[in-house]
Amino acid sequence: MKHSDTIAAIATPLGVGGVGIIRVSGKGSLALLQQLFSPSNGDKAESHRMIHGWLAEPESGQKIDEILACYMKSPKSYTGEDIVEFYCHGGMAVLQRALKALISAGARQAQKGEFTKRAFLNGRLDLAQAEAVLDLIKAGTEVGAGYAVGQLEGRLSRVIAGLRAMLVSAQAELEAAIDFSDDLPDFDGRSLAARLLQISQDMAGLIRSASGGRLFRQGLAMAIVGKPNVGKSSLLNALLGEDRALVAGTPGTTRDTIIESIDLNGLPVRLIDTAGLRKAEDGVEKLGVERTSREIDSADVVLVMVDASSGLDSLDKEVIHRTAGARGVIVLNKIDLGLKANLGSLSDEIKGWPVFQTSALYGQGINELKAGIFSYVSSWAEIKGKDYIMVNARHRECLVRANEALARAQQAYLDGMAV
Repeated sequence: MKHSDTIAAIATPLGVGGVGIIRVSGKGSLALLQQLFSPSNGDKAESHRMIHGWLAEPESGQKIDEILACYMKSPKSYTGEDIVEFYCHGGMAVLQRALKALISAGARQAQKGEFTKRAFLNGRLDLAQAEAVLDLIKAGTEVGAGYAVGQLEGRLSRVIAGLRAMLVSAQAELEAAIDFSDDLPDFDGRSLAARLLQISQDMAGLIRSASGGRLFRQGLAMAIVGKPNVGKSSLLNALLGEDRALVAGTPGTTRDTIIESIDLNGLPVRLIDTAGLRKAEDGVEKLGVERTSREIDSADVVLVMVDASSGLDSLDKEVIHRTAGARGVIVLNKIDLGLKANLGSLSDEIKGWPVFQTSALYGQGINELKAGIFSYVSSWAEIKGKDYIMVNARHRECLVRANEALARAQQAYLDGMAV
């Protein structure tokens, strides 16, 4: 599918940088290059060859910038159309002036995502690959970027294509049994049912991977909660490896949530330091406590901190009771001062929760805590050991619907429905 117009846009982030890129795509790309660009050595534009020269205004001929330019002839380009990229100096004034000149010469300002849309419409990328472009751009860790690259190069598409081929084969076999029942051997319904079951199980595995995919796409939300002065802000600083949150001995110091990001073995994590849970003494602290409750409800994992150097009091028990039902991790902090806290009376409420001992102030047990959190998340979300993973909610929804249809087909066979 070819478009009649030529689009242009700044391809690099807004701001100041050494190099800024403007991308142009469409059948008029080469003509725009020839109109606005003067090669320094009289070089002619050849596909996939960088040339040096000056970019100028289309009417006045006034020079805009000394640049490099590269022409990429269709179909060997990102969009499958003729593309020209202009490599300017990275100041926004220069880039905006250059873009304005291209638009004055006949290009149209590209809409958001339009280059990738054209790549999809021109058959350069399938839909899953096109969606992977944004996932790659937004990836917060190397592991997340690796999954996006895998989807971009077609790993997930090949898996889906394999499942589709098996379904088409099963459909053809079923239709042949219906249309040519007199000419073919007796239809083996058990064999078909077994194949449908295998396809369904393969789909279910992909669907399970979506839980980890969401975490790589959005980040794991991990709230640090506990009563005042158990070391929540100290733990945040220890996990970050820097002093980000204010640490003080006065209860109620943290009144608002502090959100920071870390890379946990390749998993992007949003750490949320919350206000201590207690009966608030003023309106501002009350708002902080209310926000903490909301963070508990929305978090993927809750780190419940307890002062290990003192016994559990009613406030500790109230915090644990408030987080019961969440995916939780118990952190016994301040072990440098001794270990007196006994969790035995709360075994039912924290069943299945891992327990770790730390001294956040001195960095003791932090590496073990990080490894333990990653292992805990891995126990319920598929975030490691796969070449591909679903990171897009649309993919999961489509597979869920397909698997539900397969389940109905299998049930129909079990109920004795005739072919």
